[in-house]
Amino acid sequence: MEGDREHNIKTVDQEIIFFNSYLPRTGHNFAAEVIKIFSEHEVLAHNRSETRISTILDSYYEIRARNFYESDRKFLDTLFINDLRKKILDQSPRKYIMIKDTSFKGVELMPEIFPDDLHFILIRDPKSVFLSLLKGMNLKKRSLRNKVKRFGIPAGLYPYFYSKKISSQVLKKFPDLRAHTIIRYEDLVRKDEKTLLLLKEKFATKKNLEQIKKEIDDIQVINTSFFEETGAKNIWDRKPKTSTFNPLKRKKFSFTIVKAVELGSRELRRKLNYI
Repeated sequence: MEGDREHNIKTVDQEIIFFNSYLPRTGHNFAAEVIKIFSEHEVLAHNRSETRISTILDSYYEIRARNFYESDRKFLDTLFINDLRKKILDQSPRKYIMIKDTSFKGVELMPEIFPDDLHFILIRDPKSVFLSLLKGMNLKKRSLRNKVKRFGIPAGLYPYFYSKKISSQVLKKFPDLRAHTIIRYEDLVRKDEKTLLLLKEKFATKKNLEQIKKEIDDIQVINTSFFEETGAKNIWDRKPKTSTFNPLKRKKFSFTIVKAVELGSRELRRKLNYI
């Protein structure tokens, strides 16, 4: 695989922040807002975009490998890869541009294709992610599947098998993380000084820690209860945090559901060093 890819020429004074996580509901939008405090980046194509470039490039190189002739592979690269970095950076005059993706698919390719850019991976305790995914499920529509879910969720059966199944899918495409900067969602929420200093150094920001912490406190949050409260309308609306808002301790879940999710996601939690 090495040597097959033509790297893009570095564009002076601009860098792309490739920001991946393993699933939706990992706190991607909040984390992007925190990083913006340091980098003043622009998210492409809009503030809530998850552009899935790593996923697309993973599929591209899988298809590319089926060509027998090097000339064919180079021709495809001329069409789709060469100058890709410049095309991305041409979308904004900002020094930093962010591209997000809620998948590990293709993550390992990105540092090789874009060696002059920044590669971040956001991780969050899978227990919290799966509880959030369960919370966001729309079970109002009448169907046999939803009926089974409504029965299986309180008993813990559905949360267990759902968490186990999705965890297995993530583990199958788990990348080598050593070429990436790993950020924990929980550390951003807690304003962990070691993490803040890492970002401060990475982006050479002159803001002091107290100013950074205040700006984190001022970040509004996405309405994660859109199914229950809004019927999926205004899905990306932000609202001020309430005094009871605590993203690290999910409420409204029974002991049975929480334990079922913990058991179902155990292997992934262990892989991400949460247990």
